[in-house]
Amino acid sequence: MPHDFIMSANRPYYNILRSTCQANGRSKRDFSPFCSANFFTKGAQNGIIDYEWYFGVSYTLPFELIDCEVSFLIYLDNAATTRPSAAAIRAANEAMEQVYYNPSSLHMGGLEAEKLLRTARRQVADALGASSDEILFTSGGTEGDNLVLHTALAARARHIIVSAMEHDAILAPTKALEAAGVAVSYAMPNSQGIVTPEEIASHLRPETGLVSLMLVNNETGSIQPIREVAAMLKRKKSKVLFHTDAVQGFLKTEFIPARMGVDLATVSAHKIHGIKGAGALWHKKEVRIRPMILGGGQEKGIRSGTEAMPALAAFGAACEEGKREFTTRLAHVQELHEYGIDLLSAIPEVEILPFANQSPYLIALSLPGYKSEVCLHALETYGICVSSGAACAKGKISHVLSAVGIDHRHADAYLRISLSHENTKEEICALAEALKAVLPTLLRIE
Repeated sequence: MPHDFIMSANRPYYNILRSTCQANGRSKRDFSPFCSANFFTKGAQNGIIDYEWYFGVSYTLPFELIDCEVSFLIYLDNAATTRPSAAAIRAANEAMEQVYYNPSSLHMGGLEAEKLLRTARRQVADALGASSDEILFTSGGTEGDNLVLHTALAARARHIIVSAMEHDAILAPTKALEAAGVAVSYAMPNSQGIVTPEEIASHLRPETGLVSLMLVNNETGSIQPIREVAAMLKRKKSKVLFHTDAVQGFLKTEFIPARMGVDLATVSAHKIHGIKGAGALWHKKEVRIRPMILGGGQEKGIRSGTEAMPALAAFGAACEEGKREFTTRLAHVQELHEYGIDLLSAIPEVEILPFANQSPYLIALSLPGYKSEVCLHALETYGICVSSGAACAKGKISHVLSAVGIDHRHADAYLRISLSHENTKEEICALAEALKAVLPTLLRIE
């Protein structure tokens, strides 16, 4: 077992073994001297499989003790959410403790809160290469996407185009539009996970009012040709609004919406090391957004309700930090991605899914013959968090994997490894070693 893996994995293994010691009448003190590289080298040649040499009883871990407490996690599910950064937490705490006022109030406290709100809006705008008056704050990506579809409905769009691999935050309201009588075309990705400009063009009609194509897919990691689609729409002199759900790509790939030719873009705070409950809809100034929430007239009358200042302050801080460290973070994650591909592809049971133009922040793999959810929970006992995405729900494979033509056997065994700049090579090595250890213990259906 590689030394760097041993050192990185001591803490999760320590918790598993400590529980085993207690289950066999041994105290923590009895166990403590064995939490060392030497212990792991002698006792875990195959990745913590057999403890008869120490405990006097044969154990097949981790399944004997899957309920044991693991206080240290190797977190590789950053596409689901990210750990809030220290800067974001400080900003949120300051907003709660010192600037807790209502930004709409006219007294000095309200003015301080309004100033903080302006600062957060400017920070988000700067990260998008935009002006502050193009930023509409929301509660996150889902609300932003719904607001875009609501705007299309309110503008009496008779036809819209969305890709078949969009997030449910787009697909669910799209189905509601269909029920309301709006015609919908679903643009299909090719086998490499890319929705081409030609595919979008094939669905255009004179009455098309909106095209929505995500920047980075949350299951394949494929970066979509947003700039090329925008150029195609411009060549055709189409007046269609072009929207991109940029939640998975914001501050992870080059993205200045105005330069890429889009009209609207949604982003979310908790995917960039902010906190949950904040997001933004960027829109060109000439695009009229139709309100869904009426009330006190906040956010230019488009989204009424007292602003969630702690979440927005944290969002701004995360944007400022993410923009400043963009190049450094991207280079680090690119290195992790390449390292992970090398390690994981060397495991016989692992197949790296061949999606094109993939974001380095995501590795999509399949373990054919294994159930993804079983593998996920097996890795969890090693203190490793990954995702099975939406690969298997009530026997149905993910709509994304189905759209790109992944067969049921591979889709049912899909795992998503999503990275952040906080991850390390040691953690990737720990994942690879844990997979080597756990896969031989699982039932494989050929």
